[in-house]
Amino acid sequence: MKPGPERVVVFQEAGLFPWLTVLENVTYGLKLKKMPKEEAKAKALDILKMVHLSRYVDSYPHQLSGGMKQRVAIARALVMEPDILLMDEPFSALDEQTRMVLHKELLEIWRKTKVTIFFVTHNIREAVQLSEKIIVFATRPGKIKETISVPSMKDGVMPDSVTLHTEQRVLSILQEEIEKVLKEEMGNDYSFKTNHIHRDDSGDMGSHI
Repeated sequence: MKPGPERVVVFQEAGLFPWLTVLENVTYGLKLKKMPKEEAKAKALDILKMVHLSRYVDSYPHQLSGGMKQRVAIARALVMEPDILLMDEPFSALDEQTRMVLHKELLEIWRKTKVTIFFVTHNIREAVQLSEKIIVFATRPGKIKETISVPSMKDGVMPDSVTLHTEQRVLSILQEEIEKVLKEEMGNDYSFKTNHIHRDDSGDMGSHI
């Protein structure tokens, strides 16, 4: 299958052209498609408004924060109106606060556009909070180990109990793969212990402290 505008990728690094403004970066793909300049500008401005960057259309990448750069990269992808948006750990280099903000914005973008998003991450909580379906891969050989359906969020918020339960389920699936890797790397020196939360009969998890 050849590359095409119906499948667009957002990488770990924003990959913006440093000599172009935010608006010029977002309209770059439309320019390659020979879209009229004014039409491309109007379309890009709509997308930039969606990612809350309307005030920065004339800014250059070096004037933006890491989170803002990733928003530009997302806008550049969405303006092409792809059928599938591939996101390869796009928030991994960001601080936790910025990551949380972009999680919320990405969910809002998905609700508005309904574009299919494949989101690659090693962060279990990120996978649970963003997904309708989690596909867990095995290691060597890489293949699908299990697929988990994530309960629908009410009003965009998932109860903590559901989040924790789903995270624990994913972690339990991964544990076998973690042990396999450790055995391969450590051989006879391998020893894997699972941490358990202490809970006494009263249900007080902190009573032993």
